Amino acid sequence: MNQSKLKIQPQPSPEKLAQQFFLIGTVDVEAVDTLKTLYILPPNCSVELDFSQVDRVNSMGLAQLLKLFELWQNRSNQIRITHVNRMIGILFKMTGLTRFLVEELAHEAASPSIQTPSAAPVQAIHASPAIANTAVSESLEIRPQPSGSSLNQQFFLNGMIDVNAVHALETLYVVPANSSVTLDFTQVQRVNSMGLAQLLKLFQHWQGCHISVRVTNTNRMIGVLFKMTGLTRFLSDEQTPADSKPNAAVGNIPTPTAASLAPKAVNKPISAGIQNNGDKLSLWVSAQSSQQMNGWYFFNTYLQRHLGREVHLELSHGAMIERRKKIEEANIVFTKPFEATHLMLEHGYKPLLRPIDQTDEVTLLVRNDDSRLDLKEFKGGKIVTAAQDNFVYLLGRFLLEESESSLADMEYVFSGHDIKALQMLLKGSADILFMLSDTYKGLSSLTRKMLREIDQSETAFAFHMFCVAPDYAEIGDVLAEVLLDMNQDSQGRQVLADLGVPGWIKPTQDECEMLAMLFNRYAPAH
Repeated sequence: MNQSKLKIQPQPSPEKLAQQFFLIGTVDVEAVDTLKTLYILPPNCSVELDFSQVDRVNSMGLAQLLKLFELWQNRSNQIRITHVNRMIGILFKMTGLTRFLVEELAHEAASPSIQTPSAAPVQAIHASPAIANTAVSESLEIRPQPSGSSLNQQFFLNGMIDVNAVHALETLYVVPANSSVTLDFTQVQRVNSMGLAQLLKLFQHWQGCHISVRVTNTNRMIGVLFKMTGLTRFLSDEQTPADSKPNAAVGNIPTPTAASLAPKAVNKPISAGIQNNGDKLSLWVSAQSSQQMNGWYFFNTYLQRHLGREVHLELSHGAMIERRKKIEEANIVFTKPFEATHLMLEHGYKPLLRPIDQTDEVTLLVRNDDSRLDLKEFKGGKIVTAAQDNFVYLLGRFLLEESESSLADMEYVFSGHDIKALQMLLKGSADILFMLSDTYKGLSSLTRKMLREIDQSETAFAFHMFCVAPDYAEIGDVLAEVLLDMNQDSQGRQVLADLGVPGWIKPTQDECEMLAMLFNRYAPAH
């Protein structure tokens, strides 16, 4: 682990109100006192921080940078950061620190002065697909459209609605009461869980002000997420496009209320059920794909070395149905979105970290030799998937029924795990399979040749998550620090490569609340 202490070198500047600093080392807990030297900068000046020799920024460092940037913002200082490496860029994007950067920074891609072979310029935080596995569009822009009346507001949205869209959406809170609003989503490429949470807050505010909402031209994935999260209930009666109408096939599912966002009471104390076994910790892992299996054993070894305690690994995936203990008896858990949400709501587990740029998506599969090509031909057939209390089932059902409303009355079979579900499809016992996309990608080439994709989601909404039992919160804090620093040593990077995970990030409260809303709305009673 690199322990280089942060140094800050002032750079010559001809103007007092244009400050430049060269940062060298690691921005972590030991950088607190060093960063405090930057608190004395005069108001209304511009500040440039060169990160070309900053090797890493951990969670404590991000917290200190956030305090510093907020101080500068309150003093009307403009902040410019250059030469950020890819991993720091990801952390800046995921934690929302980009909102403190000057706007013109997003346009510096053409400037040779900030590009190096080894460092990704910080404007990639806004737009570069190289940062993420999924395409990332530019920060959200909202353009008012001409209207003949102040009570008929129209806005054109362009970009991606995510954590960086918070401040752009805040500009819409000034719409006058008793008016109508039309939001044109033609150029909105993607909305993730944080973006949905912000839209929900905005629509609730408008509803309280008796403002009717009309959303037009959403793409298919955004339309699916609107239906899943119940955002369509805020739209005016004039909203009739197919992309925003509630799906009658799921109309029997209760509409969520504000109360559904609140965590349920912890009704099953688990402290008595957890056995410490001396200094031994228990780690339960629900692997994202079969290709991760060896990686998790290496991870467990890495974890024991850095925690200084023995850790017993309970690994679950696919056909591995023999479980020696229940998941809620584990001290530390890495598991699926709904399972993690269940642990948080019902057993008081604390969310810790999730993979960077990896979300749970669903792929809809049929047999390759199935002669049916049109979805309508599958009407009245049988769909198999691993479990009902699973985000894959929920998303798959919405995706299927959104594509073809006649498929709302399909028979659903829950096999218990992915491999058995796959076998049922290949043997002709089912017509369509809902499978986690990562699991499908991990199948052998021979098996994949026997299958045909009919649809796939791209929602960037839900994710596997690390959680820790309530009696082990201190261990959770140490674990989070270890995981956030894995990219900073060669062994940690190798373990991440074996898992196929670029790194870890803390889930936001809004992200967890959106998962809780979906869980409370759709998951069967436990």
